[in-house]
Amino acid sequence: MQEERELGDELAQELNEDLPIVETSAVHDYINRLGRSITDVADDRDAIDYTFYVVNGPDVNAFAVPGGHIYVYRGLIERADEMSELAGVLAHEVGHVVKRHGIEQWQRAQQAQMGLAVVYGVILGRDPGAAEQVAVQVGAAGVFAGYSREAEREADAVAIGYLVDAGIHPIGLVSFFETLLDQRDRDPSQVEQFFATHPTTRERIANTRDRIDSLPNDTLEGLTRDTQEFQQFRREVEGLPAAESD
Repeated sequence: MQEERELGDELAQELNEDLPIVETSAVHDYINRLGRSITDVADDRDAIDYTFYVVNGPDVNAFAVPGGHIYVYRGLIERADEMSELAGVLAHEVGHVVKRHGIEQWQRAQQAQMGLAVVYGVILGRDPGAAEQVAVQVGAAGVFAGYSREAEREADAVAIGYLVDAGIHPIGLVSFFETLLDQRDRDPSQVEQFFATHPTTRERIANTRDRIDSLPNDTLEGLTRDTQEFQQFRREVEGLPAAESD
């Protein structure tokens, strides 16, 4: 647990220096209120202190790093019609953290690097050269490029329960991904980054919908799909100036 938290804090510090993080209090406060309404029912590990960030970029993307740091781009927020759709994305990313998908990927990357070091040191009797080190780094980065389809399905499944427990209707998880799939059919370039890191098929979304439909009616009754607060938040995001490019 300590390793996960320390790794996440280090990664978040580097990311926050490189990414155009929105520091506007209204935006920062809302995304953390919404996110923590989910984490309060999803994760009882006191050692994980969740923080949510809005990235001022047009990309349709969201991702989580170990230790509870979750990032969502303004391009994704602007495509969410209802609060439940953004909440569905956040719950999905929280699922990756709870199920430790990120730390497991990091451990595999570490093992891959150690394995190559052994090959060079023991079998070849030398350290890897500069070009070979680059190849190792690229290979390790590939481990972090996206979760497996199995991990994505698991994050979907647990997200449904998190949303219900938080009083949010889980149908937003399905409707938002369906919107992005339709967008991919029309103009793949607009959402290619999201699908590069979130392997998604219509079958996967249909299975998620079936899980929701199988819940008792009284479980879904009265769950929130949208709020005025979310619509105000989205207007705040839409009104942000574009981030300056380096």
